[in-house]
Amino acid sequence: MSKTKPPTYGALPWRIGKKGALEVLLIHRPAHGDWSIPKGKADPGETGRECAEREVREETGLHCRLGAELPSIRYEDSKHRIKTIRYWAAAAESGRFTANEEVDAVRWLSLPAALRTVTEPRDRPAIIALGSRLQLELGVRPVPEREKMLLLVRGAEMTKRDEWDPAAGSRPLAPAGEQAARSLASLGAMFAIERIIAAPSDRCVETVAELARQEALEVERSDHLTGGGLAATLDLVAQARGTGMVMCTHEDVMADVLDHLIHHDRTVLTKRFRVRKGSAWVVTGDRTRYRSAYYLPLSPADLSTALDLSPAGDLRAAV
Repeated sequence: MSKTKPPTYGALPWRIGKKGALEVLLIHRPAHGDWSIPKGKADPGETGRECAEREVREETGLHCRLGAELPSIRYEDSKHRIKTIRYWAAAAESGRFTANEEVDAVRWLSLPAALRTVTEPRDRPAIIALGSRLQLELGVRPVPEREKMLLLVRGAEMTKRDEWDPAAGSRPLAPAGEQAARSLASLGAMFAIERIIAAPSDRCVETVAELARQEALEVERSDHLTGGGLAATLDLVAQARGTGMVMCTHEDVMADVLDHLIHHDRTVLTKRFRVRKGSAWVVTGDRTRYRSAYYLPLSPADLSTALDLSPAGDLRAAV
């Protein structure tokens, strides 16, 4: 039986950088060997917001003004303990970092760089949400320049068949799937998206539909993303090098593509392969090769540390 642990509270410091775009602060914890968002446990009688503000001050030396709450995280760790993390946006106002026992380095990073750098995938939705909120509410430019990448997306969760009335039309995305689709659409503020291709299934097309509407692009349907013809799929991937491409497909296809990139392009995966419904792998590089890829949860159901490993043995072994 899982044991529920006391909540953890943290905040993501932000500022407007020299190029007029948003920057966020990540901390390096030598005891864990990771890059993360400042956080910690509350002292007796301390509220979550008070704890988050104190933790930022103690770990970074910054005095921050806490704003809106960002998406919280609830997950089961490797010891089967239920953990909750609540994050707030934190506008940096003053202070200076001094290395301490808990934190030996900090970095101010653009949003795309922060997404690449942060160690735990479950922290990435908070970074995305901060950028979306500040752009919407304050008109803050999320990035100096939108980066180009290959975004491999697995079709999001659909409404269960026994909960769907066929007379109402095509089967829609489930609430978690809709949230994943909205999170995907928000990435258009950070990444230059020039083309969107999806497997013909309703699941895949609906997952990228909102992003396509936002970017004023058509969703191209391709049978090459349904599986069974890897060579044609890899041709699409090769065409995407150096461009902003979104491909929405199925688990096995994503596993095969990443397996190929690991061996052919020497692409480095920042974490072991996993791919839940509505999740994505952001693959970065240039026109010569894809250099690295990181996992991006887009659904609240995708924040557990339990790994969904690909059935492809070669990929499991390679990573």
